[in-house]
Amino acid sequence: MKYVASNMYLMIEGDTALLIDPSRSDEVMTKLKETGIRELIILLTHEHFDHVSGVNWYKNAFDTRVICHRDCAEYIADPSNNVPWTFYALMSPEAQGHEKEAEAFCDALPTDAIEADVVFDDSYDFQWGDHKLHLSSRPGHSAGSMVIEFDDKYLFSGDYLILDLPVLLRLPGGSKKDYKKYTLPYLLSVGEQFEIFPGHGEPYSAQGLKYVDDIFSLR
Repeated sequence: MKYVASNMYLMIEGDTALLIDPSRSDEVMTKLKETGIRELIILLTHEHFDHVSGVNWYKNAFDTRVICHRDCAEYIADPSNNVPWTFYALMSPEAQGHEKEAEAFCDALPTDAIEADVVFDDSYDFQWGDHKLHLSSRPGHSAGSMVIEFDDKYLFSGDYLILDLPVLLRLPGGSKKDYKKYTLPYLLSVGEQFEIFPGHGEPYSAQGLKYVDDIFSLR
């Protein structure tokens, strides 16, 4: 999304598309329409504004199914939670020198309730075409955080495993206790076969991941 340094991932096969952590993008919207998408599946790695701000925008244009953790679903169902309070800590380099314009852009975004269609508690598996996806609850950064294993080859890690950045646990819904109990053991066990696609920053290979200390430290 303009001014916000968060990643959105799009995959298209035939007339269906998979969209992870959607933000508003004219380029993505045009691509979906030109491709003739009939069904859009949206996956939310967690409930923070910068990862859910485009959900309703795409839902208004396509037959859409939103899948997320139960805590994420309950949080985004309240429109007062879908405000850009995380934006000011996540300005992209594009916003530097244009802070007032960037704040006005984000403040003008609608803060509607977001409805999830499929929710889960511990894990959820489903088939998308020939691809197998495994979604699993990983609290700590937020109560509704999850990670997505795609074909046992690609890992969409949300706001975990961001290179050069420690795990942020001090935002509302964050829990150091839950992170250490439920999520850190999983992150330390990520296989080297994975390519990691984080919610911020560049994708990278999991090879050598265990030797990168910063992404497992806390703040």
